[in-house]
Amino acid sequence: MRRPIRFIGIVIFLAIAAASFGVGAAGGDKVSCADCHDELATKLAATAHGLTQRGAPTCQTCHGEGKGHMENGDKSLINRPAGARGEALCRSCHANISGRILTAEAVHPAASVNCFDCHSIHSGDAAHRLLRGGKPDALCARCHAAQAAEFHRPYGHRLEASGVQCVSCHNPHAGTGKDSLNLDRSGQGPCVNCHAEKRGPFVFAHVGGVTGDCMSCHESHASNNPRALKRPRIDQLCLECHSPITGGTLGSQPPSTHNLLSARYRNCTVCHVAVHGSNTSARLLK
Repeated sequence: MRRPIRFIGIVIFLAIAAASFGVGAAGGDKVSCADCHDELATKLAATAHGLTQRGAPTCQTCHGEGKGHMENGDKSLINRPAGARGEALCRSCHANISGRILTAEAVHPAASVNCFDCHSIHSGDAAHRLLRGGKPDALCARCHAAQAAEFHRPYGHRLEASGVQCVSCHNPHAGTGKDSLNLDRSGQGPCVNCHAEKRGPFVFAHVGGVTGDCMSCHESHASNNPRALKRPRIDQLCLECHSPITGGTLGSQPPSTHNLLSARYRNCTVCHVAVHGSNTSARLLK
């Protein structure tokens, strides 16, 4: 009997919340917007905005005073936020939420993508931050089709199946490229949040952000090569940095001293096993 009782309680709560979305009328009576917009108000009551207990927004917060609209039904008498103007309205409440509001340098506003392009205020999924269409990966793929296709490569991350989402690594409210990455408190990128054994610090670091980072060797989303490497052959990957020739790569790090014409030296990690860093060997031998 507990489940039916709980269900009834939720229904009553949503009904009360929906009725709270109202405006003041003449004589001090409270006339609810839900009197006409009952279905919309019920959906809104189940969102993050409707479930907020302290400082909860009402219809007036976003649409302005609606008394005139109620009296004659003129839609022009209410504010209908959209685009950059709507984004400014969102900022008025969300500006102090660190990392959760678009900054002036953010990539999305620069591309004319605003809050309402990604979020549905009245009917968005409360579990997924009011996103249009629910899950963030499907929403991101609408614009980032090329990146979404990369996840179908055979080696690398698997969205949903592995629990990794676009927002696990990227902050959609930040800048572009590396500026969009979620950094931890030490300033390291999102890779080490899952691959903690690669975090370090090591006495003898390999890359560690000094001469490169994880993306110097790995494809971020997925790859056609095992271990999501950028190259099919290990020696080709290593020689991008460990070569006496300085080109458009990170080289020249300590160059290879082996004769790489010999096949025995073409799989560098047979000997240099501690490729992410070592506490005992400067040559990353162990």
